[in-house]
Amino acid sequence: MTVFQAVMNWFIPAQMANDLHTRKRVQMFIISHIFGPIIATPIPLFLWFADPDPSPHVLILAASIYGFWPFLALVKLFPRAYTPLAMASVLNLTFCILWGTYNYGGTSSPFLVWFVLTPLLAFMYLGSTWTARAFVFGQIIVGIGSLYGFYLYADFPVHIPVEKMVVAGVLSALGSNIYVFMMAAYYSSVVDSQSELIKEIERHQDTLKALTSAKDEAERANGAKSEFLAKMSHELRTPLNAVLGYSEILLEDAELDGRGEQIADLQKISAAGKHLLAMVNDILDISKIEAGKMALHVENVDLDKLIDEVEATARPLAAKNTNTFVVERSGALGTMRADATKLRQAVFNLLSNAAKFTQNGQITLAVKRKGDWVEIAVADTGIGISREQQQALFSNFQQANAKIAAVYGGTGLGLSLSQNLLRLMGGQIEIESELGKGSRFTIRLPAQAEHAPAEPVAPVVVARRTQDEDAFLAESEAEVGQRTAAYAGMSGHSANHSTRERLLVVDDDRNFLELAERLFLKEDYTPICTDAPQSALQIARTVKPSAIFLDILMPGFDGWDVLAALKADPVTSDIPVFMISILSERSKALAAGADGIVMKPLDASKVKAALAGLKATRGQARAKAANA
Repeated sequence: MTVFQAVMNWFIPAQMANDLHTRKRVQMFIISHIFGPIIATPIPLFLWFADPDPSPHVLILAASIYGFWPFLALVKLFPRAYTPLAMASVLNLTFCILWGTYNYGGTSSPFLVWFVLTPLLAFMYLGSTWTARAFVFGQIIVGIGSLYGFYLYADFPVHIPVEKMVVAGVLSALGSNIYVFMMAAYYSSVVDSQSELIKEIERHQDTLKALTSAKDEAERANGAKSEFLAKMSHELRTPLNAVLGYSEILLEDAELDGRGEQIADLQKISAAGKHLLAMVNDILDISKIEAGKMALHVENVDLDKLIDEVEATARPLAAKNTNTFVVERSGALGTMRADATKLRQAVFNLLSNAAKFTQNGQITLAVKRKGDWVEIAVADTGIGISREQQQALFSNFQQANAKIAAVYGGTGLGLSLSQNLLRLMGGQIEIESELGKGSRFTIRLPAQAEHAPAEPVAPVVVARRTQDEDAFLAESEAEVGQRTAAYAGMSGHSANHSTRERLLVVDDDRNFLELAERLFLKEDYTPICTDAPQSALQIARTVKPSAIFLDILMPGFDGWDVLAALKADPVTSDIPVFMISILSERSKALAAGADGIVMKPLDASKVKAALAGLKATRGQARAKAANA
């Protein structure tokens, strides 16, 4: 069977071997053409000896029978002509049967039984197409019609009397049954193999359904995890804001009073809080990336300025382990389109790792432009990373090995987060490292980054309000009057306060308001704080603050609602508004009409930077208006 299978496979053209259905039809064609002439051989032999004058009709019959073998070579040589060759073979079979029937017995010929095979073989060769059906039906009608026409209008030749053709009838019946048996057996094996294939397909489909279900479940679990991380990050950062804010205030007081022991302790508290806050921020960023909700604020970035800022931050960091810090620039770097905050974050992560894993060595920051790409490389002479350890280096919560995590600390989030942030901007981080000889991490980023899909921005719509909303927005006149009187009393409490700028702070967290009040007082501002967002509009109309700091996440009437109401009122529409958030939603805030966003935890530097930026922007606008 193996030899026969090899012979049969040799006859199958390579172009037809890949299609399962075509391959099966060609196999049927090859089998029938190999064994058909062999099975039919006894018939022309009997007729040659039984017919007193066998030439030329027996020779023509034999030529037609053995003429099936050349079809094997023709299909091998001309695979594209398979269909016309198969039709020609069926026509040859029909001619063979009708020729034998015409010369030996006419309509009573024992060879007429072979005619049943023509539609069977035709459909096996050609399939059940409409072309095949028309062809089979046509050749049956023509063949039977021809025999019946001879019967009506002509006489059949009598080479052998019908009563002496019993042996021919037995040979014909035996040969046709053997032929049908062989083809049916092969067809049955094909059906069985197809049944097994169908069962295998069904098993694979069941497996696919199980995998799809597991994938959906994993995606739901991942979504739940991301949501949990986001909520937990928010809940963790809220008390951290207080920890960092109060530690800064206490540290300033301790420095003014000269309490050295307390200064050291407070510095440790502040450092630990900032480290924990950085971890929480990284986890939240990772969860946003996994959920597909990380948005980019793509802008024109002055690369020289950005590298100067990074250098100023990284140089003291490198000096902690007595490392030298070198910056290499290939000429003027110019500008690029990117998210400056996320690019700075990625570069600083690489420099922080280099400083942590290098002692008494050198850290090099090399920046250059290559065509439409920008390359920022951070090289060090530190401990290096083996090839095996590099495989999982950019995975979440992965470090090179457990020993490194134990000795140097860290969570293994920095590189993963940096890689994902850069991929959002169309770039990536590449690594070259050798154990014991240092590492080189290279950021490759297109100079013209595309905008990433941003989070949906809620439209700012302040149209008709219902009576319930008006009641919710407006407190009772007595309460608003009490609050306004209190704020007026605060602003005029002393002569010194009269020169201070008034800032309105709206947040539902009273601990945060207390911290903000102390912080603004230290910075020589007059803070006006409220934990009732529905009263913010009335307070702003009354006291007309220099700026409003507005928390985003508040129950019921959130920061976006308050912002929309402020911008819709002609009295308060020109008052600068800064959104306060633990989430980076700058694009959304600007689109909603805010002047900027201040990230929690709130500190003096962020407030000063926000107000200074506002003054600079408005100063430029006034200068342009004057020049115009």
